[in-house]
Amino acid sequence: MKKLFREYISALKPLPVEGISDLILFRPLGFLLMKILYLFPITPNQVSVSAMTTGILCGVCLSLGTPQSFLFAGIFYGITHLLDCTDGMLARFKKNGTPTGRIIDGLIDYVNGIAIFLGLGIGVTRMDLSLPIPVWLAAALAAISMAFHSILVDYYRGHFLLHALGTFNTLDDEIAEFTTELEKLKRQNTRPIAQKLITIYLGYCRIQKKFSGKPRKYKAQQYYQANKHLLLLWSPVDLSTHALVLIVSAILYKPEIFLIYTILFANLGILLIAPVQNAINKKIEIIS
Repeated sequence: MKKLFREYISALKPLPVEGISDLILFRPLGFLLMKILYLFPITPNQVSVSAMTTGILCGVCLSLGTPQSFLFAGIFYGITHLLDCTDGMLARFKKNGTPTGRIIDGLIDYVNGIAIFLGLGIGVTRMDLSLPIPVWLAAALAAISMAFHSILVDYYRGHFLLHALGTFNTLDDEIAEFTTELEKLKRQNTRPIAQKLITIYLGYCRIQKKFSGKPRKYKAQQYYQANKHLLLLWSPVDLSTHALVLIVSAILYKPEIFLIYTILFANLGILLIAPVQNAINKKIEIIS
């Protein structure tokens, strides 16, 4: 049992960047699923594609707008998020993760997001649900809000990994790594789809680099101490919490719970947390 617990801890990201919903629910279940999948010749990319399949099925079920279809949508989205937690752990344990796999994982998140919010918009229009704003406006605001929350939380967690632990790639590191991978695939004349994906991703990274400001510098220990507890404040608005609220609201046939949480409460949380985070980081920043 102790060995299993040690393996579970080693499969996690550093604790300060793990969401509470993931730690309590999705990661433990994902770890158990990973231990089962580890026994079979299943790749992390196959797990990721399975997550895309269940994500699309969730969107289809939401679009039907019935209590039964919403119940299945909640189940499918629970499986989707569980698989999303599992593919990375499987890659780390099998030591067969690839740079292309990271791109595929991110791409699948976008596909699932589009399917789910389209399905939600169609489904809610079929329900006798009274909202203070038009249904499609509510769905669009929820989609934009959830994407913004995920990007912002990932940004601050990524900064913690970079500045406190030194385990996160800078944009320059990312460009160098994927450029090397692309050159290798071209020399081998293999995996044309992977080459296309990497080329697109490199273009995206270079655009990001143009708009990113001057790199900030911090003392690693000081950054760690200042942010290790502060990052917990982001858990109520991270992707795993959005997923949990969507699952519960779908099973209860109450999509308004998810819409109110995402549009109102999560955005209010961002307005409260972000200024505190920025003020603390500005205080400890090393000015050149």
